[in-house]
Amino acid sequence: MTARPSRSRWLWLWAVAAAVAVVLAFLVGTHVRSPWEVAVENSHAHPLVTATAETRTLVVADGEVTGTVALGRTQDVVVPAGDGTRAVVTATPLAAGAALEPAAVVVEVSGRPVIGWDLPFPLYRDLRGGMSGPDVRAVQEALHDAGHDVGRVDGVYGPGTARAVEALYREAGAEPPVPSAEAVAAARAADEAVANLLAEPPGVADAPGESDGAAGGAADGGSRSKELADARHDAAQAHVAALVPLPAAETFDLDPAGASIVRVSPVGTVLEPGAPVVQVRSGTPTVTARVGVASADAYQVGAEVTVTAPGGGASAAATVTAVGEFVPEPTDDGAPPGYDVTVELPDGSDFDDASRVTVSAAVGDGTTGLAVPVVALREDASGTFVLRLPPGSDERRERDAEHVSVTVTTTADGYALVAGTELEAGDTVVVATSP
Repeated sequence: MTARPSRSRWLWLWAVAAAVAVVLAFLVGTHVRSPWEVAVENSHAHPLVTATAETRTLVVADGEVTGTVALGRTQDVVVPAGDGTRAVVTATPLAAGAALEPAAVVVEVSGRPVIGWDLPFPLYRDLRGGMSGPDVRAVQEALHDAGHDVGRVDGVYGPGTARAVEALYREAGAEPPVPSAEAVAAARAADEAVANLLAEPPGVADAPGESDGAAGGAADGGSRSKELADARHDAAQAHVAALVPLPAAETFDLDPAGASIVRVSPVGTVLEPGAPVVQVRSGTPTVTARVGVASADAYQVGAEVTVTAPGGGASAAATVTAVGEFVPEPTDDGAPPGYDVTVELPDGSDFDDASRVTVSAAVGDGTTGLAVPVVALREDASGTFVLRLPPGSDERRERDAEHVSVTVTTTADGYALVAGTELEAGDTVVVATSP
């Protein structure tokens, strides 16, 4: 008969088998990764994304660019208050929208006219007889160009300049400014001094016939002559100082090219220091826009374009009048590298100053060249560049990439055409790198 195994032996066998199973399960578990673990690990990964430089043709489909309207040079006319007086608008001969001709009174402040005329720069001081400087010469030249005789253009405010200033005011229908009471009083006093010297009898020698007396008489006569000459010189200087002056507050430098009044303060306005009394706009209304290389041929000088306000507003046919040099940097508002184009608007265009408009022109078939994704472009102190990876295995790393300078000529459809570079078609460029 065969003996049956004991109960304890079976228990031992079961225990050993269970321990072996636990060990095997532990070993298998260390090699199995959960989806959560994989997700956490991937969240910290920074894959190297690349693209290939290739030849592409970029086309601006509709030839539209965005531009900014400038209705002309806007100028604020500020009239400072005089010593101890208030600056108050007392008359407005011209209303907003009126054309402004040179030598016209645009407004009256505290009873005095403000005249606009063609000066190269604003007057920075009151001009009076006897003064000299570049501002006096500029006034003389402006008066001469306006048809007023100033005599010699020498940069010295003399009688001829004063007569021309007076004529300017008369032409504008305004009373010329008057010299100060002090200057007038000084001129009168100088004239009286000359008259008194002329009224004095000539000196008589103490002892006629004596040599000493004769010498003394000659000396007295010479002294009197010099005194009279000095008095006449002083009188002439005093009269120059009492000539018709030109107050800086009564004129402003006006660009005569299509000048018009934008805004004028109403009668009774008390002007604060530095506050404008009139706003004037002059010059030709234009639109400035950045045009990419793909559309450059359609925006040559003389080309006809259409300018349209957003939302189906005002629209006008216009002409390209200037094209700038190529600018490799994009604008602050996102316009691509290209050419800054100036478009002249026709008279009477209904656009707001500084408004954004659309400029449209016909385009060709596009521009072909070496292209890279726009997201591959980078900037540093040296300019625009891309990171190029050298040829090699799939284990290429970011640190192996080299900087290659590029010049962007145009962008469209997410790509940029580049020139002036060592980059070639087929080169691998980095699109995204680890931070």
